[in-house]
Amino acid sequence: MTTGWQLELRDLKRYPHFDKYLPLEEAQAIATDPLRVAANPFFPFLRYIKKWRPYRPTEKGPKLRPIRYASRRDAYIFARYRHLLAEKYEAELQLLGIQDCPLAYRKIPLSGTEGPGKCNINFAKDAFDRILKMGNCCAVALDISSYFENLDHDLLHSLWCRMIGVQKLPPDHSAVFRAITKYAVVDRDQVYERLGFIGLKVRNGRSVRGYLKAFKEMPNQLCTPKEFREKIAGGDPSLPSIIETNELSHGIPQGAPISDILANLYLIDFDVLMAGYVRPLGGCYFRYSDDILILLPGDAAVALRARDYAMAQIAAFGPKIAIKPAKTSVVAYTVANAGKLAFELIDGMQGRNGLEYLGFRFDGRRVYLRDSTLSGFYRKMGWKARQCKNAR
Repeated sequence: MTTGWQLELRDLKRYPHFDKYLPLEEAQAIATDPLRVAANPFFPFLRYIKKWRPYRPTEKGPKLRPIRYASRRDAYIFARYRHLLAEKYEAELQLLGIQDCPLAYRKIPLSGTEGPGKCNINFAKDAFDRILKMGNCCAVALDISSYFENLDHDLLHSLWCRMIGVQKLPPDHSAVFRAITKYAVVDRDQVYERLGFIGLKVRNGRSVRGYLKAFKEMPNQLCTPKEFREKIAGGDPSLPSIIETNELSHGIPQGAPISDILANLYLIDFDVLMAGYVRPLGGCYFRYSDDILILLPGDAAVALRARDYAMAQIAAFGPKIAIKPAKTSVVAYTVANAGKLAFELIDGMQGRNGLEYLGFRFDGRRVYLRDSTLSGFYRKMGWKARQCKNAR
C-alpha cells in the first residue's frame, strides 16, 4: 500500500522550457493518472555544460559536467514515479537488512530528531567515529566511473519490475522507463539560437554573439508546439533536427527527478553482497551513490582482499560498470602513542594525508576539509555574489 503523493506550490517549476506552466491541480492530475502518463509525449531534456576549475595540485584544466533538466510536466511525472519506487525500495532495504548501507538520496533521520535528516557531514563523521572505535583497522575507498552514464538498461528494467512486483512494466511505468533510458536531449544554446534568443548584437561597437534577452525576461514557454516541431524537431526542411536520443543500452541523465532513486536501486544486490562479506569480519560497508567505503578491523591483507572482492563482484552489474583506479585507496590505521591513531597509505593514489571521504579527510587524529571542498565553497560564494549583483 503506497502513501499519497502531493505536489506543493514550492514544487512547481518556473524555468523556461518547451511546455507551458501548469497550475498545481493540473500538474497533480497529470502525474497521478496512469493513462495520461502512458500517453505523455515526453519533451527532450535541455542540456548545458557546467564548467568550473576545481582545486587540483597539478593543472588539468576545467571540470565539465553536463546538466540536463526536464520540462515541467515531465519533471512532475518523474517525481511521482520516484515516490512510488522509493517506497518499495525502502521496504526492500528493511527486508534485506541493509538499510544502513546506501546513504545518498535518502532521508536518514538524526538520532532523536524530526529534522531534515543526515547529510554528508554526518555520514563522514559516522565513518570516522567507527574507525576510532575499531582502533587497528583499515579503510577501503572505491569510486565507480561515470556511474549514471553507465547504468545498464536491462538490469534497471528487471529491478524496476521487481520493486513493483510485476513481470512486465505496465504502460505508465514503461513510458517513464523509456523516457529516462532512451531519453532525448537538446543543447540549450542551440535551442535559444533557433528561437531567436541568442544571436549577434552590438557591444562596444563590435558585433558579438550572445543573449538577446536577459534570462529573467525569457518566456516561461520557449515556443509553441508548432514552433517546436518546425524549429527544433526538423519539421522545417531548412532546419534539421537538433534532438539527440540516447541509443545506447546504458545510461540515464543525472539530475532528473527520478535518477537518484534509480542509482540507489541499481546496486541493491551489490549492497547485499558487500554487507554479507564485511559484517562477519566485524566491519561495515557504506555506499554514497558511486562512493563506496569499507571499514574492517585487521591489517592490510584483510583490506586488500575486501578491495579485490568488491572489484570482482561489481563486474557482474553491467558491462560498463567499473571501479575508477585513480580514486581507489586503502588506508591502514593503528593505535599509536597515548592511544591516538596513526595512518598509513597501503594502496592507491588518494589518501596520502589520510582517508578522503565525502569532502573530508581523516588522519586518525583530526578531521579536515579537503582542499577541493574549500575550493568548491569559494566558487559557490562567488557565484552567489554575482547572482545577487545581477538581480539588482
